[in-house]
Amino acid sequence: MVLVYRIWIGRFLYNKSNILKVNQAVWDGLKRQIEHHTEQDNNITDVTITYQVKASAERNFLKLTVKQ
Repeated sequence: MVLVYRIWIGRFLYNKSNILKVNQAVWDGLKRQIEHHTEQDNNITDVTITYQVKASAERNFLKLTVKQ
């Protein structure tokens, strides 16, 4: 069974000298959301997050894997 959760956490990024930095509040909110959903359903084994850092006609993906 695959469960998909769409999460909106407000303003994701801020731009300083063309370097995109992720706001700490975003990570904290994301952590809380993951913990909440995995507490509700202990069968969840993986969390997929799609995070668009900027709009572009040509998509270029970075894939990161984290194991705990």
